[in-house]
Amino acid sequence: MGFSSALQGRAAHDALLNRQEAELKLLETMKRCLAQKAKCDREYAVSLAAVTQQGLKIDRSDDLQGSHVMRAWRSFMEELDHTAKQIRTNAEQLETVCHEKLASLYQEKRRVRKQYQEEHTKIATQFSHVQTYCDDK
Repeated sequence: MGFSSALQGRAAHDALLNRQEAELKLLETMKRCLAQKAKCDREYAVSLAAVTQQGLKIDRSDDLQGSHVMRAWRSFMEELDHTAKQIRTNAEQLETVCHEKLASLYQEKRRVRKQYQEEHTKIATQFSHVQTYCDDK
């Protein structure tokens, strides 16, 4: 198995290295953006929880016992609190699971790039030796 003729030569080698480097930079950017999103989501969840606590403070009024408006408001506040908890959970999962997978993918890309460079150097050295041998004959 070998490269197609379109992938042979110095320009193709440089293009492959540039692609690999660009993908590594993209993975770093993705990692930073996902970390920032998780942070924003956690802050949003904290804010929603604070709104819920504030909204439920009026629940203690005896004048509102049995009020349909009060039941609707309490239901809304409970849903808002539930939403805040879901957002917080999702942010934690995003931070742990996605971060780990991106870090793993980044390390794999670096390993593959290093392996490609080593193989290219080895083949180029062998080719140079063969050329030198043929020129001497």
